[in-house]
Amino acid sequence: MLSKINPSAVVAQCWYMRRHVPEGRRWREADGAVHCTCRYCQRPIRSRGGGRWDLAEGFDLDALAESGRTSHFCVIDALDDMVIARYPLSNGADEQTIAARLAEICAIHGIEDSNSVLEVRLVQTRGGLRRVH
Repeated sequence: MLSKINPSAVVAQCWYMRRHVPEGRRWREADGAVHCTCRYCQRPIRSRGGGRWDLAEGFDLDALAESGRTSHFCVIDALDDMVIARYPLSNGADEQTIAARLAEICAIHGIEDSNSVLEVRLVQTRGGLRRVH
């Protein structure tokens, strides 16, 4: 039963909101990622491309995806931070091909406006992996 709740155990606001807010000094890494501290939980956070801040501890899945061999679209549930689907994109695709594929993916998942829970992100590689030998 929950008759005795411990009032001293407080959860940070970013845990409820699922959004970290930067505070204090920021610094940029060579790969372009910006680091800072979260205002609410005081943990290190990182932003790649601006706007969205994630915990800086552990693996950087965006950087790992960029080092892959092929570019792709990800459909992401923004509330649960889950990847719903991935759609590959051919190497050397031009802007028209990317825009057409994006419109097709939005139609498949019913993403019509910017206020949707689902987001489509383009993960572009940086030329793929180099062969060492």
